[in-house]
Amino acid sequence: MNSKVWLISLFSATMLTESVQADDYRTPRAGEEYHTELWGMPVTAPKRNRHRVTALTLGMNYIPDGPSSPVIIPFGGALLFPNQQSKGQDILQPLGALYVWRHAEDNKQRFRGVISGLYNDLRYNFAPESMHGPDFVFTFENLTIPVGRPEYVEGESIDPVELQWYYARAGLGLGYRTPIGPGHPDNALELALTYEPGYLWFERDKNTAQNFITPQDTYEGRVHFRLRADTLERNVLELAHQGWSTGMDLVYGHRNNWENWGEPQLGSSHAGAQQDYFAASAYMVEAGGIPGVKNERHRLIASAYAGIGKNLDRFSAFRLSSRPTAWEWDALSIPDLPGTVFGEFYSRSYGLIDLHYRYEALFFVYPYLRGSMAWIDRPRFKDNGQVGNQMDSLPSLGAGLISGAPGNSEVTLDYSYNFGILRNSGGGPQFGGHSVILTWSMEF
Repeated sequence: MNSKVWLISLFSATMLTESVQADDYRTPRAGEEYHTELWGMPVTAPKRNRHRVTALTLGMNYIPDGPSSPVIIPFGGALLFPNQQSKGQDILQPLGALYVWRHAEDNKQRFRGVISGLYNDLRYNFAPESMHGPDFVFTFENLTIPVGRPEYVEGESIDPVELQWYYARAGLGLGYRTPIGPGHPDNALELALTYEPGYLWFERDKNTAQNFITPQDTYEGRVHFRLRADTLERNVLELAHQGWSTGMDLVYGHRNNWENWGEPQLGSSHAGAQQDYFAASAYMVEAGGIPGVKNERHRLIASAYAGIGKNLDRFSAFRLSSRPTAWEWDALSIPDLPGTVFGEFYSRSYGLIDLHYRYEALFFVYPYLRGSMAWIDRPRFKDNGQVGNQMDSLPSLGAGLISGAPGNSEVTLDYSYNFGILRNSGGGPQFGGHSVILTWSMEF
């Protein structure tokens, strides 16, 4: 698709012919070759091999009156690089990652990688010829970026508890995968049980308080059970169109060398000395048409997420924040908390429901509306000035546009307003905050 056709189509998306609006119109699916004509000009979406995908994603997250301090956290295939801000100033966070997916036609080998240099999340499955269904699983994940990360309370960065903390963990285990309908490369039932040996290490930062007790470097072993099942058909931009996806993760971890750390009076909401912890999370996504409306251009996508744990601390709690739009089969497992800074919350329990309405203005132009309600266990300041966790609700509304672009690429613009988030512009915390995420992705 050349740039002239794309620009004319994008800004004229409401000028559709009557035949295109017919009830029997079929949305083109991911990977399919598609031919059409727009205002006398032929347009083709070429056939794609969805067994081999290499894509780069770059973007920005803009949050007015966001919390201060640098934020570096991997999330949903994105890595944020440092930016330094004062309290109450606007935050503009760049993000980027390389995504690699390789899936052998015979289902004997699979590789999925999110690669961002100092953060990587890799998974490789291999089955010998004699095995049909079961396979061996190898994983690797690391976060080794030398920048301090604080905690956030009511939109304020608690710099005295800032730490540089790192982890690297491998994984080895057994898995099972079988294709399910409708039979695309990402439609499968997958289970895996892995043991993940790893290491945590820590360094003080320039803002760390003198009386803050630094956690001990330690070996950490984790047992991880995971389930994924996906029957989603996706459209030409890889957005969920029809079907469902679900999954769960159960993690038990043990730290060999772990004693009391932190200083609760400074605002550290997860200090402690628990060596063992447990975390359970699950999700469900369903996409389909609007009841009573036959036209495939109108889509409703509902999703639900939940997590709960025991003895979770700052280094094992659930990371909740906003993320770029992603409907890839494994990225769906990551909850999206609109209007928040990446890595803003380390929660010990949460629930989230989300509803999208999406309209196909053209086969590559999709405006949408969304609403969500989240309940999260988050730190709050108490009357005595100390910090304690409480369950709060965070409703949000948003809108956006996803469009194909020249050069086999895709652009997303997302706006959200979160009514339950707390932002502090210098006059005390106030409820409500905006965020804008702009991303560009290109497949090679």
